[in-house]
Amino acid sequence: MKVIAKKPIYAKDAGQFVQFTSRFEEPVYVKKGEKTADGKSLLGLISLSIQPGQEIEITSRADLASLQDQLFQSDLFENAD
Repeated sequence: MKVIAKKPIYAKDAGQFVQFTSRFEEPVYVKKGEKTADGKSLLGLISLSIQPGQEIEITSRADLASLQDQLFQSDLFENAD
């Protein structure tokens, strides 16, 4: 799933993202450009330095529909399509 950041993802918002992804048993990965981070890792997400308007890709074997709903409701991201 590709999404666009609506605001910078710093500690507080990265923590919120990690709370969402930690509900899944399966690994969740976040890719920005050439860098990929564990979506369940606070430091991993912060290291991506996600800024408003940047597109990221979230991948997992888990059903990402519920994660997508949570991300859009949290006002962190919007649909890239």
